[in-house]
Amino acid sequence: MTQTMTMNDRLVELGDLVSNEDVTIQRAGAEMIERFFETHKQGDNVDEATVAQLLFYLTDIQVRDYALGLLDITQYRFEESLQFLLESAPTDTIYISGPACLLAALQYEQGNTADAFLTLTNAQPDYSLNRLLQRVFQAGWERNGFAKMRAELHPQVTAGIFGDSTNE
Repeated sequence: MTQTMTMNDRLVELGDLVSNEDVTIQRAGAEMIERFFETHKQGDNVDEATVAQLLFYLTDIQVRDYALGLLDITQYRFEESLQFLLESAPTDTIYISGPACLLAALQYEQGNTADAFLTLTNAQPDYSLNRLLQRVFQAGWERNGFAKMRAELHPQVTAGIFGDSTNE
């Protein structure tokens, strides 16, 4: 008899990266997320093992922040990709918080504040990016201001994961 693994089974097997500081793991996660964003199209058949790995890597704050820096409101593929991950993630787990917050940030920058608030309800209340986004949204922060902050942070996150390419 063949045993079928559910998404929950796969994620339990992988664990999480909440306290990870291993740059090698972060680099692998960042590269996988970037490839996913570049290649995912709505309706693609992404196998569950790959989805589980993506959700696993997004539990690492550095990988999540790297993904945050990749977002581009002018390219629909990001919204499709994040919606796919959000729908694939088990609810009420650490695995849904990253995709939910990333999608909410994108929606906010697109001017869809109501959708952004709604999407954030999927994330765990104590998740750090959820708390930050809640404050940003409630304060009515200029959406371009959040995009500027992301743009300033992204090179630092990239250097932390991949090293300073000018010195290698």
